[in-house]
Amino acid sequence: MLTATYVLLTLSIEQKKERHFISRLLQYVQSIARRPQEIDPVFIESQLKQLASFAEARHQRKVEACLMPAVRAADSNCTALMNDLECLSSRGSAMLNAVYRCLRRAARRSASQGKFLCKTVDLYCQNLLKRLDKEEQELLPLAQKVISSEEWFEIGSKFLAQDDDDAASRPELRPRQGHMGYGATPV
Repeated sequence: MLTATYVLLTLSIEQKKERHFISRLLQYVQSIARRPQEIDPVFIESQLKQLASFAEARHQRKVEACLMPAVRAADSNCTALMNDLECLSSRGSAMLNAVYRCLRRAARRSASQGKFLCKTVDLYCQNLLKRLDKEEQELLPLAQKVISSEEWFEIGSKFLAQDDDDAASRPELRPRQGHMGYGATPV
């Protein structure tokens, strides 16, 4: 059960980070929508890339690749929930593509394109929030009920491997070579 706690805690922490990021982006978009001539498409694009990288990667690698198959295998009555989550994911991908098309148009600094960009970003973020809500309120409680301890262990192992891969690909998370702490030098 400790592994299940680790998996659920990891997802919860990541979902909180995602919600915080979505909230910041929504605040910016909603405040700037009233002044479309001041929209900075480059800023929005950089924020969207960070959000999409985090949100979509987390969802695809942890929820879709690990958790959903385990729930699906453990409970044959979860088809509607899985279909809803898959639909939200597909819709989110389509919305993200639409946002990027709007970004290209908004770069021309047209007020109507800027307003449309803000609305499209808002819709994308609302879809992400809806997906997070469905995961938190339906998928995770169901997973707690139907997944066996052995399966939780396998999921936890996959999460750890993914976290190790993430740390290896990000230099700021890698341990420094030759650093032994407290000024010690290797013998």
